[in-house]
Amino acid sequence: DAYHDGGSTRRRVLVVDDNTDAADSLALLLQVEGHDTRAVYSGEAALIAAADFRPDVAMLDIGMPRMNGYELAKALRAQP
Repeated sequence: DAYHDGGSTRRRVLVVDDNTDAADSLALLLQVEGHDTRAVYSGEAALIAAADFRPDVAMLDIGMPRMNGYELAKALRAQP
């Protein structure tokens, strides 16, 4: 669940991109904005991370190899 800190809404954000620099940069930017983030670099890693991290929001790269962002979004929505 989202939580409040000093009037702003903080969220747990999962960033998924096979470009590690892009994923890490976006996660860092979101951290600076006050969000709790986790960056992973494949669809498979995202499914594992999401089960533990339980993100409020997932930022997905659509063009990843093996499991693209559309397939990952569908799999993430199927998780409890």
